[in-house]
Amino acid sequence: MTKKIYKFALFLLLSSGIIFKISVAFSQDNLPEIKATAVVEDSVITLGDIFTNLTEREDLVVGNAPEPGKKLIISARYILKLTRNNNVRWRNSAGIKNVSVSRMSTLISYSDLKPKMVDELKNLYQSEQNIELRFYNKNGKIHLPTGYDVDDLTISNIMLDRKSDKFSALVSAPTGQGNSVQHTINGRTLRVSTVPSLVRTIRSGEIISAADIKWISLPENQIGRNIIRDKNKLIGMTPRSQIKDGTAIRLSEVNRPVLVKRGSLVNIQFNTARISLSTIGKAIEGGGIGDVIQIKNNASKKIISAIVSGPNQVQVNTPANNIVLLSQ
Repeated sequence: MTKKIYKFALFLLLSSGIIFKISVAFSQDNLPEIKATAVVEDSVITLGDIFTNLTEREDLVVGNAPEPGKKLIISARYILKLTRNNNVRWRNSAGIKNVSVSRMSTLISYSDLKPKMVDELKNLYQSEQNIELRFYNKNGKIHLPTGYDVDDLTISNIMLDRKSDKFSALVSAPTGQGNSVQHTINGRTLRVSTVPSLVRTIRSGEIISAADIKWISLPENQIGRNIIRDKNKLIGMTPRSQIKDGTAIRLSEVNRPVLVKRGSLVNIQFNTARISLSTIGKAIEGGGIGDVIQIKNNASKKIISAIVSGPNQVQVNTPANNIVLLSQ
């Protein structure tokens, strides 16, 4: 009888140990797990940011978040001390020693600052001169907290050297924690002017119309004497060769459309104050509207000068006493 009681007691003891181990293992499996890395949006880091499956004290603050776009390291020992003081159990099955925390941000490029910076420079120096900015750090960026934009930046301490056109400015970027980070930005100002350009690529033979023209800004030191500044010098012209859209156009790149080709037959109109005669001739030269070209009168075989007035049309304006001599 005693042996049976002993065996039964031993069985109960072993069974309770197994159940205890199973219970402990099950409990451990359901504990929150610490992360190796975390990404936050807010200005503070909470336990919920650095643990998975955390169901209690998620809003407990671990510390301040890094500046937008940056990261910091939090040791697992510090987290252990904090959680022990607040009765939060967790596990570290991966043996993580440090947690890397990054903060999300809104990226503002230096080019996004151009309109604001130009306005500040104009207001400071009371100038309406059109200017363009060239930043020394072409790929410069500023990190702002999520939800912020370029209008939340403050520009101050603007300095401009009028001789070299170099400028510097201090840009304050809010961190979302009640303070700001200062960025010094340097560059050069360029005086710019607008010149007519094309909205589409136009090939030789096509006529440029007013609808084909747009205006682009260029630094004045890049606008040579041969660059067309007046759109009226483009309208009605045709490219000598293909001209791409969005580029400055030189005078030498366009000419009047050829309305009379060399060797073609043309209608010659002789005009005086009272008389108008017409005859047929042959073009010795080609030309566009308004060009003076040489024409051979088929009737008289004489070479005369005439003004191109349209497609295969030329005219001669002459006193009445010369019209018979020219037309025969």
